[in-house]
Amino acid sequence: MKKWIPAALLVLVLGGCAKAVSTSTGKQAQEYLKLWIDEFHPGIQPNADGLYILEDIPGSGLEWNSEKPYTRASVTIRQLNGTISATTEERLAKQLGTYSRKTFYGAKYIHTGMDNSYAGVDAVLKGMRVGGTRTAVVPAWMLTTSRYDSQDSYIENCTSSTHFIYTFSLEGQCVDIDDEEKHQVSTYVSERYPKEKSSSYTDEDPDGTFYFVSDSSAFIGTPMHPMDTTMRLNYTGMRLSDGQVFDTTIEKVARDAGIYSADITYGPVSVTYASTYSSISMGSSGSSLISGFQGGLFLMKYDGQKATVIFTSGHGYSTSGSGDVIPAWTPLRFDLELVKD
Repeated sequence: MKKWIPAALLVLVLGGCAKAVSTSTGKQAQEYLKLWIDEFHPGIQPNADGLYILEDIPGSGLEWNSEKPYTRASVTIRQLNGTISATTEERLAKQLGTYSRKTFYGAKYIHTGMDNSYAGVDAVLKGMRVGGTRTAVVPAWMLTTSRYDSQDSYIENCTSSTHFIYTFSLEGQCVDIDDEEKHQVSTYVSERYPKEKSSSYTDEDPDGTFYFVSDSSAFIGTPMHPMDTTMRLNYTGMRLSDGQVFDTTIEKVARDAGIYSADITYGPVSVTYASTYSSISMGSSGSSLISGFQGGLFLMKYDGQKATVIFTSGHGYSTSGSGDVIPAWTPLRFDLELVKD
């Protein structure tokens, strides 16, 4: 089924439906874009995909391959009037006054191809090489996840009149995003917890997606959390890729990480254990938790115990991510402590 999607958040946050204006919207959009190009970029002609390339800085790495479904790139999206709608560039965010330490900046993975990314996005990437940067006007009719055989068909099916300017900086591609994440996690664990120096970590998931790190040798006796027991927990969550803390119950950690907020009450939170890890909840309202967090808590058995869990996005925020803080396909780390009364 053919569908059109607003372009404001690119393929990083797909959703919603563009409003149909009339059956001639595509032609009207085409006429307007030609007038805009003639006024502000005279002489530039559209390429075979209907894009207007405004700037192209060649890269020296591998050429973008449409057969590889996952592309890592930084991106900035502008309206034709120059207003920035979205960016993953830290420098621009600071200039705009929208910079936040929590926000992830840099290259993110984008799932390209039909039904995943806009036809115009793939068209911008086509012919680019790793290390290159390209800026192009993507016409409204190319802001669709559908694919057609000709520009005329794109224009005929266009129901949006808004064009955008995309800037991509290409950093790489991969075929299997799951293997890429597992590699990130295993490399992180092996560098920080080498087996020859530590026996305190275990790969709790046979496929290498979840690691639990805790030295419980100092604890003896009966585990302290039978089913339905409520305990107090301090935790700190960070992205594996850049080590940035995005959430914590500890005020000093929040201040050191640059994410402190006076609106937050810092201190241990309550967690209620259950017979299965997936039933563990947090807070008085019983908030649901991502499975990696729950799994780490379930493996902690003693009051006062500290642990670290490191896991791929399949145990976290998966293909959707969490706002502009945690991109899709982002491995995470949580440091946990069951606080003694």
